Parts: sequence; structure tokens; C-alpha cells
Amino acid sequence: MSEMDRVAFLNASAHGIGRATALKLARQGYSVFMADIDEAGLETTARDVRDIGAKVATCVADATSAADVERSIQEAIAAFGRIDALACVAGGAGGIPMHHVDDIPLEQWTKVISLNLNSAYLACHHAVPLMREQKYGRIVCLSSTVAKGRLGPVGTMGARLPYATAKAGLLGFTKQLAKDVGDQGITVNAVLPWLTFGEAGAKIRQSFEAQSEEYRMKTLANCPQKRPIAADGVAAAICFLLSEEAEYINGTELPVDGGYLN
Repeated sequence: MSEMDRVAFLNASAHGIGRATALKLARQGYSVFMADIDEAGLETTARDVRDIGAKVATCVADATSAADVERSIQEAIAAFGRIDALACVAGGAGGIPMHHVDDIPLEQWTKVISLNLNSAYLACHHAVPLMREQKYGRIVCLSSTVAKGRLGPVGTMGARLPYATAKAGLLGFTKQLAKDVGDQGITVNAVLPWLTFGEAGAKIRQSFEAQSEEYRMKTLANCPQKRPIAADGVAAAICFLLSEEAEYINGTELPVDGGYLN
């Protein structure tokens, strides 16, 4: 089977990295199933995927809701009959900066963990059995360089501590799941982006641009390339790991950070 016949499922695909990945997969010939809680954004991205000439179907779904995720997987199967590639893109640190552990209420902690870590578990919980039956599957989890810890003010990060915890948890999830399913034709990998700018109006871009010039310059100075990453650059790494060519890359964590972690 060529990638012209493959089907990709993406959560959080209305904006940013999810949107860029959907468009790139469409250009590579995949049929794309997109789920997101933002119905308007989802339809805009779906229209752009159709304009490329790819088949697309959508589902308004909360990536942290077990019922919504199960329903979206079922709708993907109804639309396309299979799922070959799964990109677990859902995540975020919340919009309110919280620096100290004693500043973070349990409700916010639980919300951030669920959005970043539980969402990947739920998607894999329902997609892996389908891939196992096919004896083929590619899974990519979106972690972050923050999984390794970060100094300095929270800035655009929101609740950084639970975010770092969840993104580090995704690395353990990725490595263990990769070992569990590697003999079933399925690979599981993680991508660790640094500061990433999506399309105009995307939340992280707006939040960063609203910071002081001093903060922006200090932040960019931490990266050897001295600039943010475009969402397309992260999408390129995701799409490679979802490809058939990446068949022997399994359980890896791939930084897309311009050398920030090195």
C-alpha cells in the first residue's frame, strides 16, 4: 500500500502544528481525518485540505473526553475504513502564568495533565487495536523541549510545571508503547519542539508577541538559530515519522529545536 492510500487521524488539528501537519499529509496524498473542539477552525482547515485535493472528514471532539475520542475514531473508520497514521497533537499549558508549585491549584494541574497526556492515551487506546489488526501503524506524540525542564520566567508557558510533567510523561508513554507494539507493525515516536509559531493569530504567536522586547530577545537567545520554529517545520518531522520510510525508527524522541537541547 502506498501513502496515496493511507489514512491519517489527527486530534487538535484546527490550528498550529495540527493544522500544518494535516495540510502536509494532504499534500503527500493521505486521506485526513481531523478532530478538534473548535468547530469553526476545524472547518477552515478542512476546506484548505480539500483545496489541496485530499479526502478529508472531521469530527468536533474534546481530546480529553473518552466518549468523544471513541466516537471520533468510529467516525474515522466509517469514513475511510482504516487508520494508518495517528498524530497526537493535543496539548497546552493554560493561559494563566503559574510559576510555583504552591500557586497551581489541583484543578489546573489535572486539566493540563489530561490535555497533554491523557489525550494521547485515549487516542492510542482506540487506534492501536485497529493498527494491530492491520499489522501496520505509525503513531507520533507531540512532547516538548519543556519535558527536560526550563529556567527563567514562565512567560508564554502558563502552568509550566504540570505542562513539563505531562510532556515528560509522554516520553515514557512513547518509549513503553513502542516496545509493546513494535512486533505488530506499529511504531511510536515523539517530537519535541521548541517555541513554535503557527499561522497568523495562533495563540502562542500572539502570546509571545505580547511579551516585552527584553523577554522576547532573551528567549530567542537560548536557541542557536535565534528564531522560533514555524509550525511547518514541526509538521515535517511528524510527517516523516508517520511515513512508511520511517519503519525502523521506533521509541525515539526527536527534538525540533534548532539545537536548544544540545
